[in-house]
Amino acid sequence: MAWHVAGRSIELCSCRMLCPCWLGPEGEPDLGWCSGAFIFNVREGNSEGVDLAGCTVVAAFEWPGNFWGGNGTARLYIDGATTSEQRRELEAIFSGQKGGPLATVLPAIVTKVLPTQVTQIDIQWGDTTSIKVGNVGQVQLQPLKDPAGRPTKVQGAVTLAAFELDSMDLASSKGSRWSDPELRPWEGDSGTLHAFDWGV
Repeated sequence: MAWHVAGRSIELCSCRMLCPCWLGPEGEPDLGWCSGAFIFNVREGNSEGVDLAGCTVVAAFEWPGNFWGGNGTARLYIDGATTSEQRRELEAIFSGQKGGPLATVLPAIVTKVLPTQVTQIDIQWGDTTSIKVGNVGQVQLQPLKDPAGRPTKVQGAVTLAAFELDSMDLASSKGSRWSDPELRPWEGDSGTLHAFDWGV
């Protein structure tokens, strides 16, 4: 049952810059509803003896209102470059079946889980990060920085604590879009970047 994953993650959604759901259940999404995606790029990880370093998992969601209001729909996408053993462990971890923060958060916010899809996931890290998730997701992320080049950070937000994240850097995701036929299509400008380090 023991597992550990650490790496970089990206979140983006249908709201304008800084989705209010990060700040707690009182915030109202810009469109009244919220749809978004989390990209998890595992730098190092192991579960049941299976090496997970270099794997990428994406979780896409939609909610009828604020994230914390629940009644969400979710789907995992796992990179096709993974082995069947890696996919088994990644699906169990990132669906919350193996414990950790997702085991607490996901049951509270998601009522419908769509079947996991295995697809090609390409990430190009850089000053502007670009990500392609099969034929459903196109992501462009431009971190926000001050004139000295320092990232714009948020700490102490309710949802950060729920996901056991210390802080997040704000970014623009303008030009990003999601078009899974079983989820609400959307475009957005809200983006965040984090470091995750989870395990049990």
